[in-house]
Amino acid sequence: MLRLIAHRDFPFYTPKGAIPVGGALRDLLLGERPLDLDFAAWDPEKAAEEAKGRYGGTLFPLDPERGHYRLVAGALTLDFTPLEGSPEEDLLRRDYRVNALLWLKGRVFGLPGAEEDLNRRLLVPVQEENLYADPLRSLRGVRLAATLGLGLPPETRRALARHARFLQENPSALPARERVREELAKLLLCKRAPFGLHLLERTGLLGIYLPELTHLVGLHQGGVHHLPAWEHTLSVLFHLLWLWPEAPLEARLAALYHDAGKPLTRRYDPEVGRYRFFGHAEVGAEMAKAALFWLRFPKEVVEKAAHLVRRHMDRPPEGTKALRRFYFKRRDLLPALPYLMAADRLAAKGVEAEAWPLLEAYREALKTPLPQEPLLSGEEVMALLGLRPGPLVGEALRALLEAQAEGSVASQEEARRFLLYWRDGRTAQATPAPDHPG
Repeated sequence: MLRLIAHRDFPFYTPKGAIPVGGALRDLLLGERPLDLDFAAWDPEKAAEEAKGRYGGTLFPLDPERGHYRLVAGALTLDFTPLEGSPEEDLLRRDYRVNALLWLKGRVFGLPGAEEDLNRRLLVPVQEENLYADPLRSLRGVRLAATLGLGLPPETRRALARHARFLQENPSALPARERVREELAKLLLCKRAPFGLHLLERTGLLGIYLPELTHLVGLHQGGVHHLPAWEHTLSVLFHLLWLWPEAPLEARLAALYHDAGKPLTRRYDPEVGRYRFFGHAEVGAEMAKAALFWLRFPKEVVEKAAHLVRRHMDRPPEGTKALRRFYFKRRDLLPALPYLMAADRLAAKGVEAEAWPLLEAYREALKTPLPQEPLLSGEEVMALLGLRPGPLVGEALRALLEAQAEGSVASQEEARRFLLYWRDGRTAQATPAPDHPG
C-alpha cells in the first residue's frame, strides 16, 4: 500500500532502530528546512539516548509510559515515539496524508494520495476518525495550512468543522492549554497568520480556542470603519505584518485583541446616529489578559500585549517635543505601538491616510534615541537639592529623564539648572497662598 514518492537523502543523523517520519520529510519535499524531527523507533528511549550522544542537548521524557521522548539540541527538536506494528500501520494512524511519510535507505514513502497532496499543496486527513485520536489535530491542521501555504479542500473543511462541533459538545476532550498555546503561537508568528485565523473562524475552531473573539464576527462598526469588526481585526493584523514583518508575538496578539472589547461597549449614540464603543480599549485589554493567561502565554508577553491594546487609541500629539514626551512615557511599547496604530488606520476607510504621517513623525521624532538614564545620579541629585534618600529623589530623577527625552536638557550643567527650577517650582506649588483680610 505504501507508495514511493521520492529518492533523496535525509540530512540528519538517524539512530539505529529509528525511522524518520512525518513533518520533517514533508518540509524537505516542499523545499523547507525542518527543525522539528520525528522518529518512530522500536526502542524510543534507546534511540533518543543515541541521538543525544550525537547532538548533545537535553533529553525530556514527555510520556515515558507511552514511550514518548524529546531531545532539544540547539535549534533542533527531535521527538521519538514507539513504532507500533508495521511502518504502514504507523502511517495509517497519522493525521494528514502530507505527514504520513517515512524514510528508508534514501527513499521517501507515503500513503496513496500523499504525493498528489504534496504536489497540489493540499491538506487531507488520512482518515477523519484520526482527528479524534488527538483533539489538537484539527487546530494543527489550520496551523499547517497557514504556515505552509496549504489549501483545505471542502471535505477537509467539513471534517474540521465536525471535529470543532465535537469539541464544543465534549469540552473534556479539549487538549491541554499549553499545547493549544504552542499551536496558536506558531500560527500567529507565520506570515499567513490572518489567513490562518480566517480558517479558524470558518471551521468553527475560533469558538473553541478563542471564544471571546467570535463576538466580533458580523459586528457592524460604522463611522470610519467599512468592515465588520472581525474582518477589520484580520485586516489590522495583515497590515501590521506588512508594515513590520518581524513583529513579535505580543504585537500580533495585540492586533488580534485590539477591538475585543467592542461587543461589550457598543452603545447607540443618537447625536451622531451610529454606534460608539467608548472604553473598548480598556475592556479589550482586560479580556486579552484573562484569555492569554488562561492559555498559559508567558506573563511578559501577556502584559505587553494587554498594554498595547489599552494604549492603541491614544492619539500622538503634534510637535517634536510633545511627541518625544508621548513616546517616552510609552517607551516599553516601542516600536510596536506606532506600528499597531498605523495598521489600525490602514484597516479603516477615511483615516488610512493618517498612517503614513504617524509613522513618519514617529521615526523623525526618535532619530535621536530616547535616553536610558538621567544625566545625574541619585547621589548628585541629593547633594544638589539637599535631599535625603526617599521618594522625592526618584521623582526628581523621573522629571529629569523626561526633560532629557523631550530635548530640553542635553548636558549635566543644563540638568542641574533644570532640577533647581524644578525644586523651586515644586516648592512654590506646595506653599499656601497668604490670607487676605476680608
